[in-house]
Amino acid sequence: MKKRNRILWISIVIVCILFMLEINKGIFTYITLINNFVRENIFTIKDDISLALNKYFNQADEIEMLGNIKLQNERLESKLSALEKENEKLLELLKVNKKPSLPDVFLVKAYSYVNMGKYSQVWLKSDEFGNIDENKIFGLIRNGCTAGIALNVNGDLIGILNGDSKASYGVYIGDSKSVGILKNNTNGNIVIEYINAWSEIKVGDEVVTNGLDGIFFEGIKVGKIKKVSQEYGYIVAEVDLYNKNNNIGYFWLVDIPVKKSSNLDSIE
Repeated sequence: MKKRNRILWISIVIVCILFMLEINKGIFTYITLINNFVRENIFTIKDDISLALNKYFNQADEIEMLGNIKLQNERLESKLSALEKENEKLLELLKVNKKPSLPDVFLVKAYSYVNMGKYSQVWLKSDEFGNIDENKIFGLIRNGCTAGIALNVNGDLIGILNGDSKASYGVYIGDSKSVGILKNNTNGNIVIEYINAWSEIKVGDEVVTNGLDGIFFEGIKVGKIKKVSQEYGYIVAEVDLYNKNNNIGYFWLVDIPVKKSSNLDSIE
């Protein structure tokens, strides 16, 4: 009986040992398979990770590059728009304006207002014009009509456009060529003053420069008479100007080679 029990326990122990060996064998085989899989695929995984990282950083570089290109394009578009506007102005000037056949007429450009909020005074520049005489008054023409006057002030050229209290010059009125001085009155209207009381002035008469003041030459169109009245023994005529300075840009500057005995007061 004891011998039989001993054989039974020995058998059970042997079975357990065999079972454990089988389990260990399975675990070892599983670990071996995992190890082989990792070893076979580790370089592929590494390459995939490297590719993913490179792709990410390349995309980041591309995004930054595209952002810079966009900024450059916006800057270039702004410059192109400005150039297109300049080209339009020049084409319009060449189409509408015919440069007067005089040697002392120059193309000038208004590039900024002297004071913001006051649109009747502008800074002018020119590659051709070089007269720096501060005692000289120059005429400005746009679209074949008077636009105002220009002065050298402290080495800079200033355009004083029609409607400014400083923009004043001599004119003829109508077929009778009645003489007067165009200026801006205290009410803000463009008028011709100091017209002789016996002059025949009527609404609709055309106003042109008389060239007697050395600012313009004779015959440049100014506007038309729209109202006539009497003041202090003179006729005063209100003028509807051809150039109302709603759009500034390029002008023809007239430099008449004559001496002036007077000049405008300094710019306010």
